[in-house]
Amino acid sequence: MLTAAGAAGIAAVASLIGVTLGALLEPLKLNAARRAKLRQDRADRCAGLIEAATRARKHIIDINVVHRRRTLGKERETDAQREVEFEDGYYTARTEIRAFYGLLVMSGPDELVEQANLLRKKEMELHRTRWELDADEKFDREFLPAPVRQASAAFDRAIEEFALVARKHTS
Repeated sequence: MLTAAGAAGIAAVASLIGVTLGALLEPLKLNAARRAKLRQDRADRCAGLIEAATRARKHIIDINVVHRRRTLGKERETDAQREVEFEDGYYTARTEIRAFYGLLVMSGPDELVEQANLLRKKEMELHRTRWELDADEKFDREFLPAPVRQASAAFDRAIEEFALVARKHTS
């Protein structure tokens, strides 16, 4: 049978093995935690960029509608204040886009940065169409002018493509 000294020896060896394994596994656990934190930070930045881009798109479309109403329609006084609010919202969203883009440039990866840069370019293309008027010079329909519609669709596609690349690098 086991003596007290034998049981104590087995317990000491088991304890030593446990401590040794713990010391060997600790760097692996820390590295896994660091990678998980990096992925979460990247996911938060990507989500922020997508949300800011979506808000920017909405405000650009709203600015275009107000501008067309004021230029081609009869509503001239009430829309000026709304246009200022939409512009403030747009420039706030645009500032957020630049901030999230900078954070992505800092942390990478390059494929994600390239998609974010493409997203910013499409946002600028849509921004350039904010003063477009209807081809028939009448504001009597619910449709956006063709250049605004095309730029908006391209921007939407850029948001979707960015989201796909982001999913690949954050999951």
